[in-house]
Amino acid sequence: MFHIYQSTDLNDLFDKSMGLLMDEPSTHDRKQTPRILSYSNLLMSSSLEWNFDLSTVGFTKTRWPRYVHQYFDLESLKGWLNSLPEISRRGENLFRSKDAIRRPREHKHGSCWLGLSFRMDPPTLILYSRVAEFPTRAALELTMVHKVGQEISSRLKIPLNTIHLVWFISSGFLSCLHLLPYLQSRGLLDEAYHRDDTVGEFIRHQVDHIKKGNVVYGPTKRMGKRVEQMKAGTVIPVPVESISIWV
Repeated sequence: MFHIYQSTDLNDLFDKSMGLLMDEPSTHDRKQTPRILSYSNLLMSSSLEWNFDLSTVGFTKTRWPRYVHQYFDLESLKGWLNSLPEISRRGENLFRSKDAIRRPREHKHGSCWLGLSFRMDPPTLILYSRVAEFPTRAALELTMVHKVGQEISSRLKIPLNTIHLVWFISSGFLSCLHLLPYLQSRGLLDEAYHRDDTVGEFIRHQVDHIKKGNVVYGPTKRMGKRVEQMKAGTVIPVPVESISIWV
């Protein structure tokens, strides 16, 4: 498990989480290629500001609309947001995510995040997650709470940088396959490949598998393609400020 009791904003929260998962073996509860799991995690931020480019974790601009449609009934979201001015100083108002369709390779065990709640004193958005994959799905979750936070800020006239986040994650995990674009975007992939620890071992397993050239479909193929695009400088940026929750 890992706990982050204080971070200045969502970028700081994301960076600290990645640092713990990559560099602190005490946070690792289970290991199975290509995943390193960490159970019962609590993350907190004093601001919902988030300045991030989703392409740096391998996403294209089509991923965000699909994510929104997976988790939100937008009319229900509007109703929830409009109800927030009516809650008392001691109240906490819950919004439930859509129940994701269960497929063998996606959401087999249910939705990744289950709900949001908001309380006024102090202004706090709470996210409840069954599972959170770092860095990819976690970046989408943080984008989601940032976008919802912007809507709350607009309706309640509360500065975004004063709305706190509390994030409960039952099972967080580092995917060493989906980690490859993140590392490449930061110029750290070669260094990580040569690490003498579990993270290095799992990264080498993924990179060497891709280099064999016999991967023709699926996530491994996509991650290999994203890394090559990053090396070639052909990746199209997806800054979070260019997207909307109302897709």
